[in-house]
Amino acid sequence: KILPKGQLPADVVHITTSDGEWFPVRKAMLAPCIKLTKYVQAGRGKYKDIPMLSDQERSEDAPTNDGCPHAKISIDCCTFDRVLIFIASILFPDEQKFALDLSEVNVLADAAETLGLQPLADLCGSQSSSFDSRVRKDKHIRLAEVVKRNNENDELLIILDGMVLDISRWIDEHPGGPSIIPTQALNIDCTTFFEMYHVSRQSFLYLKSFYIGELAPEDAATLRSSAKSVEASQGFLDALRSYTMEWRVQVEEEQGKKVHKSL
Repeated sequence: KILPKGQLPADVVHITTSDGEWFPVRKAMLAPCIKLTKYVQAGRGKYKDIPMLSDQERSEDAPTNDGCPHAKISIDCCTFDRVLIFIASILFPDEQKFALDLSEVNVLADAAETLGLQPLADLCGSQSSSFDSRVRKDKHIRLAEVVKRNNENDELLIILDGMVLDISRWIDEHPGGPSIIPTQALNIDCTTFFEMYHVSRQSFLYLKSFYIGELAPEDAATLRSSAKSVEASQGFLDALRSYTMEWRVQVEEEQGKKVHKSL
């Protein structure tokens, strides 16, 4: 049914995001979101009351006189937009496709938990399970192995602040082109270069997806830097370590001592 311009369907939920944006969403689109059930079912059964928001909570763009429920979610507008595209891909698979970007796994996983959207949680969780299977947790990775895999196995492993990252499957998507990393950043500590070329912290979002383990401390101590006599700034290192500390592994040494370079 085609509605007159400016008229909304009667079966919408007015969503206000954490950054104050308004989304009028059909209830059918929100049905997979378990934690939004009272809004989807508003006016029916035990949900006979229509949930509303105060003027302070509601987006200033959202209407208040159409009898539709209002909900405030702790998700920003860009993330919620991606969530809606994902839901559309489930409901209308022939018309809408969804590709999970490595940089958005964590934020979409949080959104899935907030909304109770299990299919999205499962999709993001598949990335987490791959993390557990690929990351070496029982011992450090030696530099000799990194060099061998780079030279002989057609792989691309880089070392960033003691982390070993496998970027083989992503190198063709690198915004700076596929050649700069192989020519400048292999078999050395590329932390300084990483800071130089990545002004935005957006690049941190990819790291967990590439991480495979920690470089052996004895190799890290002698590893050549990517820029002679130039060190990464302390501010950058603090930001990097703060972002990665939640998932970087702590390898159990034979003496039972946990070793973690950034600590």
